[in-house]
Amino acid sequence: MRINIKALVISVTTPATLVIILLSAWSRLSVSFGSYFMQAYNSIHPHPFTAANPGLLWYEHAFGILFDLIYMAVDVAFLSGVIGLLYNWLSGKGEAE
Repeated sequence: MRINIKALVISVTTPATLVIILLSAWSRLSVSFGSYFMQAYNSIHPHPFTAANPGLLWYEHAFGILFDLIYMAVDVAFLSGVIGLLYNWLSGKGEAE
């Protein structure tokens, strides 16, 4: 059985981006919620509008949420596409035999 790669990428990327939007916005509105997660996330994906920076204006926080969203969408879309292609490649080998 083969996987539809486009459907897999969309169905995995959508919830992941919704989760990062919620975590990023909530950690920016609250001082303590998700601060360690966002520090770890921003250490992997650095940008000037991190959630731990208290001196940002409201539109800089909006840019930070947008950067977090884009990083997450690209990472999850790429990884789910690679996993789907790998699964299709491995399942295709079994059908040929």
